[in-house]
Amino acid sequence: MGEAAHITGAAPGGPRYDPDLTHEQRSCIDNGIWLCAKCATLVDKDREHYPAGRLREWREWAERGARLALEGVEAPGVVDRQNDMELIRFYAQCFDREAFQQPFMGERSVTDFDRAIEDTITAINTGCLRSRDGHVLAEAKGKVYLTNPDWRDKMDTVVDILRAIRSRYAEAIKSKEVYVASPQPDGQQADWIQPELGAWMDATRAQALRLFGELCEAVNVPAPVFPRPHWPF
Repeated sequence: MGEAAHITGAAPGGPRYDPDLTHEQRSCIDNGIWLCAKCATLVDKDREHYPAGRLREWREWAERGARLALEGVEAPGVVDRQNDMELIRFYAQCFDREAFQQPFMGERSVTDFDRAIEDTITAINTGCLRSRDGHVLAEAKGKVYLTNPDWRDKMDTVVDILRAIRSRYAEAIKSKEVYVASPQPDGQQADWIQPELGAWMDATRAQALRLFGELCEAVNVPAPVFPRPHWPF
């Protein structure tokens, strides 16, 4: 089930409220976005990580994807291999981060790990790879633009696995399988993690990377290696 949500709050004190907007602008359809129930709750609770600009970007890319589907990109037999190869190369960049290189038990900040997984999902879906501070690192197109249906199905599965990792993380926080420590004076943060959770996270990430590695092999791109050999922690 989905929920219609305001991008900027409808009233003072609401999430992302913008006092410069008029009542008509706040009520306009341009100030709305359709989200799943879980995402609607999440974006309102973590307003700093989900500013109005990010929600508008999500809506823009979702609308582009919908238009693309209506224009018939999924027509059978229409495969643009060069386009698809370039997209897989871009997605390979999205996995080039610590969250896909070191064992979960070696994470100094599980909060950063969760956000890295989220950012990777967003990059694959939208084609926009950003740094932690929001700087655009690379741009391409989201996975909906893959014309090879088998490749698109694999990327859909990869993203589903990444979403499962985020869901398992949220569950672990609630069940206290992981303890998020306070930042230390040096800016580092050492979290406590239950070993069984670490094993699950590692096995599940490896599953996603093996599947993505099959696509990397098809386009002659080095597949992500997990865990990276001799990772110090």
